[in-house]
Amino acid sequence: MATEMIAVEIDGRRVDIPSGLTVLQYLEQSHPTSLQGDNPVALASINGRRTPLAEPLSGDERVRLIRLRDPQAQSTIQRTVQYVAAVAAEQLFPEHPLYFHFSYDSGMYCELERPEPLTDEEISRLDGRMRDLVAQDLRLTPQRFGLRALLKIFRRRGDERAWRAAKYLRRDTMMMYSMEGAQLMYYGRQLPSTGYVKAFRLVPEAPGFVLLTNEKGHPDTVPAFHRQPKLLETLREDARWVEMIGVPDTGRLNEHIVEGRTDELIQVAEARHNQFFVEAAQRVADLPEAGRLVLVAGPSSSGKTSSAKRLMVQLRVLGLKPFALSLDNYFVDREDTPRGEDGDFDFEALGALKIDLFNRHLEELMAGREVHLPEFDFRSGTGRESAIVTRLEPGQPLIVEGIHALNPALTPAIPQADKLQIYVSALCHLNIDSHSYIKTTHSRLFRRIVRDAKYRGYTASQTLARWPKVRHGEETHIFPFQNNADLFFNSGLTYELAVLKLWAEPRLAAVEPDDPYYWLARTLIEQLSLLLPIDASQVPPTSILREFIGGSSFSY
Repeated sequence: MATEMIAVEIDGRRVDIPSGLTVLQYLEQSHPTSLQGDNPVALASINGRRTPLAEPLSGDERVRLIRLRDPQAQSTIQRTVQYVAAVAAEQLFPEHPLYFHFSYDSGMYCELERPEPLTDEEISRLDGRMRDLVAQDLRLTPQRFGLRALLKIFRRRGDERAWRAAKYLRRDTMMMYSMEGAQLMYYGRQLPSTGYVKAFRLVPEAPGFVLLTNEKGHPDTVPAFHRQPKLLETLREDARWVEMIGVPDTGRLNEHIVEGRTDELIQVAEARHNQFFVEAAQRVADLPEAGRLVLVAGPSSSGKTSSAKRLMVQLRVLGLKPFALSLDNYFVDREDTPRGEDGDFDFEALGALKIDLFNRHLEELMAGREVHLPEFDFRSGTGRESAIVTRLEPGQPLIVEGIHALNPALTPAIPQADKLQIYVSALCHLNIDSHSYIKTTHSRLFRRIVRDAKYRGYTASQTLARWPKVRHGEETHIFPFQNNADLFFNSGLTYELAVLKLWAEPRLAAVEPDDPYYWLARTLIEQLSLLLPIDASQVPPTSILREFIGGSSFSY
């Protein structure tokens, strides 16, 4: 029987190939040099969806080949480095699985699941074993399993986290990867072989280490590592807390949903938030009466605005009368706004604000003098002086919220002793199993997709297109100063993705296959598919989550 031939388009060129041939097989047969050198083809985009090269073709597909230096290959490179680390750890420490806790700086914080910390010698051995696996150029093969068979495999291996994650999947099959010569199977898209990994580094960070991969677009370069002890302790505290309340991963969260225990979970998570504001309000009250300046900063969709409002409520409980000062009213006229490298206005640059005027007003307000605050008209792009006179009473807290709030250049005239600096971010990642987790950046992206659709009329496609620029602004103007904070507030809620999926999933599903961000939309949908939904009616009106889904008792 003759082999059926099909037509596909590969990098804009039509080719006829046998039905069922994989992209990798096609390249090995017809273009073997494309899999060699320092920038080989690493994965493919088939009809807008990123796939491994082992994906079979069935006809009428549009295939774009993605090379190792393409920024879109970065997440796959990271996942393969994780796989190599997990296999190396299983071979060296078979009784103690390697656990990937969370993203930290430009890497991933990892520990062995055992009471004793990893020694420097053990980390060095792990590094050496990983390099051995890379040098062997072992093939990574995808295999689709029936769900029942997969659950049996996880149970037999004693991998309870992976078993719980798969147990609640609403599909009959799941793709897993196996490494040549290893038994450990891995969730998530991989490179064709371990030899594609060009650079990584293990940095000791007791009791574990930080696994650094390459810079985006530069597979053979590992970025510098910057320790951030305050952020690390906040992340560790969250990891301890979710373990303590019994919801460390998607499987445990789904168990709570199935068993009807979400009311208690929501109450506990919200009470933890409230505890922070009680303690933060007392810190404000303890500042000198002559200067109670509170600076609140954080990245996009972290919940800065709700955090500032909840802090103000708690300050009123202590008998104080906080006043909120908006940085938005200190924008320079639009024609004077600095421009970014792309030539567009850079509204997130510090130079987009009237810093001298802002500091003069801060000094006058904190000295109890009368001030005419500015007002900015976003329609005309110009500012004007308000006719209303503002004066603070002695000891009255002044709350300033904005992306530059922790930048020392914003408030150089105010003594450090008169400031309380708070960093807000949704740091509550959610583990899938021992080796996979939903990134905190994706948690914030889910929030932004929902908020943009509800309040700004943006499609998910428009939000996804804006996200790279938002992330660039955060890395430039926010993250470098986060360690200046006196307090770190984790605005993430353990249960929130199960609520947000009700809004985010249909909007992401509307992203068309020819959209340049279709691949990201499918990735986000895949993550949400791991969770069962929670009815939003259980979310209290004071919750930070209400800033995004609506129904808040605060006005914005």
